[in-house]
Amino acid sequence: MCGDQFNHVHRHPPIEHEHRVAASLVSDILRHNLIQAVRHLLPIFGFVLGVLSAKLLEHHLKDHAITIGLLCEISALFALSWLPGGFPDLAYICIIAIVGAYQVASFRRADSYAYNSTFMTGNLRTAVDGLFESFQSKTHDSGVRKFRSLSLVVLSFLLGATAGAILSPRFLNHTLWFIDLPLIAVLFLVLHRKSTLATT
Repeated sequence: MCGDQFNHVHRHPPIEHEHRVAASLVSDILRHNLIQAVRHLLPIFGFVLGVLSAKLLEHHLKDHAITIGLLCEISALFALSWLPGGFPDLAYICIIAIVGAYQVASFRRADSYAYNSTFMTGNLRTAVDGLFESFQSKTHDSGVRKFRSLSLVVLSFLLGATAGAILSPRFLNHTLWFIDLPLIAVLFLVLHRKSTLATT
C-alpha cells in the first residue's frame, strides 16, 4: 500500500485500480484517443506479465519460487529508487505494475484466510465477518482468528498508505527503500521457515 500511495503522490499518472483503468481505457478507445488508451494498456500488460512470471516461477522452481521472486522484487524496487526524477512515468509505472502483480499472485493468504493485497474493502469485509463469527458460540475461536488476521492486513494497508503519503514528498524515489524493508523482513522469515522445515 505504501507503493500505491508513492505512485499516487509522486508519479503521474498514478497506478489506478483495475476497474478505473478499464473504464478509462474503454472511454479513450470510444473517443479515438489511442495514445491515452495505450497509456492505460501498458500497466495492464505489466500486471499480466507479473502474474505470469509468478506462475512460471512457481511452476518451475516450486519451493524456491517465493525466495527468488522476493529477491527480484526487492532488487527491482531498489533499482527503481535510484532512477532520476525525469525517468518516464509510464515505464516506471509498468515496472511497478509487474512487481506488484508478482506480489498479488504470490501472497494470497493470511493465516488460512484468503486476502487481497490490492483492495482493502474485501479484507475489511472478511475481518467484519470474523468479528461477527466471534460472537457466535460455534464459531468463536475461528472468528477471533479470522478477525485478528484480516484486521492486521487492513491495518498494514492503512500504515502503508500513511507512510507513503508522508515519505513520498520528502524522499521521492528513495521512498522505495522503505518499501523494501518489510519485503526484506518477509524474505528472512521465508528463509528461516525453510531452514526450520529442513531441520525437522
